Amino acid sequence: MKTTVHKIPFKSIKLLSETAMDYLYHTNKFDDFIELAPTLENFKITLKKRQEVNREALVSELLKQNINAHKKSIANIKLLQHENTFTVTTGHQICLLTGPLYSLYKIISTINLSIELATKYPEQNFVPVFWMATEDHDFEEINHLFLGGEKITWNSQQKGPVGRFGTGDMTDFLTELKSKNQSDLTKKLCEFYENSSNLAQAHQKVVNYLFGEHGLVIIDADSRVLKKEMIPIFAKEITERKSVDAVNQLSDKLTTKGYKKQVTPREINLFYQENGLRERIVFEDEKYKILNTNIELTEQEILDKLNKAPEKFSPNVVMRPIYQEKILPNLGYIGGPGELAYWLQLKQAFELYNIDYPLLVLRNSAVLIPSNVKSKMEDLPFVLPQYFENQDELNKLYLEKNTEIDFEPEITEIEKLFEITKAKASQIDFTLEKTVIAELRRAQNSMKKIEKKALKAEKSNHTVALNRIEKIKQSFFPGGTFQERKSNIINFYEEDLIKKLLGNLISLEDNLTLIELN
Repeated sequence: MKTTVHKIPFKSIKLLSETAMDYLYHTNKFDDFIELAPTLENFKITLKKRQEVNREALVSELLKQNINAHKKSIANIKLLQHENTFTVTTGHQICLLTGPLYSLYKIISTINLSIELATKYPEQNFVPVFWMATEDHDFEEINHLFLGGEKITWNSQQKGPVGRFGTGDMTDFLTELKSKNQSDLTKKLCEFYENSSNLAQAHQKVVNYLFGEHGLVIIDADSRVLKKEMIPIFAKEITERKSVDAVNQLSDKLTTKGYKKQVTPREINLFYQENGLRERIVFEDEKYKILNTNIELTEQEILDKLNKAPEKFSPNVVMRPIYQEKILPNLGYIGGPGELAYWLQLKQAFELYNIDYPLLVLRNSAVLIPSNVKSKMEDLPFVLPQYFENQDELNKLYLEKNTEIDFEPEITEIEKLFEITKAKASQIDFTLEKTVIAELRRAQNSMKKIEKKALKAEKSNHTVALNRIEKIKQSFFPGGTFQERKSNIINFYEEDLIKKLLGNLISLEDNLTLIELN
């Protein structure tokens, strides 16, 4: 069955942030914050000057991490040994069962852009990479998913980097999830958590299951081998503490131009981590301290620790992109509007550490329309972009098109009568004019009240249609949040869904894609 797809230009709806819209349509406004605009032609410029990385260490570590990956992913890892192979990367928190839909759209955008680049530049190889944010410690951001509007939560008392969380206490969460959704996909994904020792391992299996056949390479940067490459940069960050000024300078430029900054840099943009611990490193009283612990180190002591155990040092939101670009032969980063905004603050920090700054690409965005929602849209007098108006506006538009209630002619006639009355009364006594005006206002208000009550009565006559509008809006914006930012894939899954997404989310496109499901 042929898939029905609709495209809506972002400029015709109010969906993206001002920063993202300007980046799409007025990229030159960000010349001070990026190297080049994200075009296919500029990728060629970027690959010609991309610095080399330690490919031997990268490939060796990736082969170890992806030992059970799809054969196409293994082949792509081996391609990274060659200097004519480059990566296109996206990253995301390791949300449960992939998390909200947009985490999948990021990966699909990355795969599709890699394919398009390979077609455009056949002399080079392009490998799509998914960077798992295993070192993140914001457990509350990833410990749940929404299923049919209901929030299902994994309750755990574990602390520290979430990728290291054991999966032993997920039983109740997985049992509840399977009781509420008994699809084959749900059962399969739950198996990955049941048969993994930690969350990072489980998430890697989930992503590989969905995208391995497309050659996606998954990287867990919580790695001693990979962090050895960062020792000189981490040491400079600890002892010189200059990136905070570099980021703040660009942030000030952004705010001067009217854009909001997304991140606030720290004096030291690193955490210290061990199992159960991930806390900021601060410099106070000539000592390096780990917040919320009793650990205090001299400069020599912290540098010795860095050299002996680089895996205990973890980048924050400022340093993570620099880490990524240091270890990968990367050309482009695919991110959402929020990520795009914080990357725009980082170019001078990249320059500080002599690291190449990638092209920034806004990920694809989509709305999935189940068949039961599509049927509700039939016979309603709206075109697709109108469903991105607020609920009250849609209701008003519908009633205007489907009711005869209009008291404006009557109100106009009343106003004409009062105008004649005011003229006659003024001839008798000019002070009566105010009385007539006051009575006119009462009459106008009375008519408005009557109109409002009539509209309410008419609204009840259209309850079925208005309820349909509400359900459509709830599908597009569940709980008032845009579908891709809240709904999980298991709410919509059908056998060829990934194929549909891959075939219809076009890289470097400025459209919202709406896909009708079977």
